[in-house]
Amino acid sequence: MSPTDLLAYPESAEAFWIGQAELAAERVGDEALERMTPAVAHLSDLFTTERPDRKFPDYFADPRLLAAYGVFFLPQSFTRTSFALAQICGLRGWRPLTATPAILDLGCGPGSCGVAAAHRLSQLGIGGVQLTGVDKSPSALAAMESFGREVLGADATVRTRIGDAARPDTWPEGRFDLIIAGFVLNEMPQLDAPALLRWFGELKARLAPGGLILILEPALRITAERLQRLSDELAGGEMTRIAPELDALPDPQLGAGEHWSHETRAWEAPASTEFVNRHLHRDLREVRFSFAAFSDASLAPLPAGLGRLISDVQIIKGLLRFITIREGRIESVEVPTRGLSKHEVKKLAARFGRGDIVRHPHPAAPKLRLANHEELEVFWTPTGS
Repeated sequence: MSPTDLLAYPESAEAFWIGQAELAAERVGDEALERMTPAVAHLSDLFTTERPDRKFPDYFADPRLLAAYGVFFLPQSFTRTSFALAQICGLRGWRPLTATPAILDLGCGPGSCGVAAAHRLSQLGIGGVQLTGVDKSPSALAAMESFGREVLGADATVRTRIGDAARPDTWPEGRFDLIIAGFVLNEMPQLDAPALLRWFGELKARLAPGGLILILEPALRITAERLQRLSDELAGGEMTRIAPELDALPDPQLGAGEHWSHETRAWEAPASTEFVNRHLHRDLREVRFSFAAFSDASLAPLPAGLGRLISDVQIIKGLLRFITIREGRIESVEVPTRGLSKHEVKKLAARFGRGDIVRHPHPAAPKLRLANHEELEVFWTPTGS
């Protein structure tokens, strides 16, 4: 199975949510999906321009909103989780230490992140996953159980319980190899910086040895920077920050600049998602998100001199230009392309992109130009071989 196949949204997942749309709309096929469009527009506004200041409503209680979420938004969050785990498992080599790993998905909704994580472990040959979802919405939990069984089959056990991602006293007892908090911090505005540290401490207390804590958030500046401040505060502590940063140094993007830390990844949206989007005209070419991953596992150290791309790759006459973070500093890199045909330049630029890891032989500097394109090594990309 190629790296690209590992990141693909499963056909069984798409089929499940098309079925849910047909039940909610009492129509079949395209007609059912057509009736999801107003619900998707409503949810889109709720998640962006009409975000509540305090408490989010239980939009999963409405079968049509639940189905619309599953058709349009869930594939994106599923794919975001897959990209984050591609770096965690691929670049850093993290694996659960137990033969039948336990996953806790806090604020799980209908299973976007938890099912994606269990699916990823299954792709890596790790079976017998025990997935537990916690959410305030009974409707979402019921959907997660059905969705998880459809996608994971007999490879996993899916359990759920009513609870609140912000209240550790409602979480299940026991230790977990992977704890995911997917897109829930933005729904906890009541937690200030000290409270967030205490909340993370509760996550750590439930982590099995060698386990992983994965927090994902929207790419909005306000949500991404809140997560980044928490991540920087935790880095260098008892647990190791293993992604997306390459070290424990503070993110130099935090501050008054025009950029902030988030991932931008190209993906192929499912056909049903594209169909619903015909009249909405949302940009589905990429998934955007921010994330932080911590573990106490003994992982092999990364080689020195690696840089993480924090920009797109620009094709300019005679060179490629991009920005990296290396050794805790922002670095602007220019790669000469003289001697290469237009096709070769495009092929070179397509080899890597935002979020990927590169290396070159020059010492760190705010701005530098490589001697030639052969000095640039693409050390890791999720779609590479």
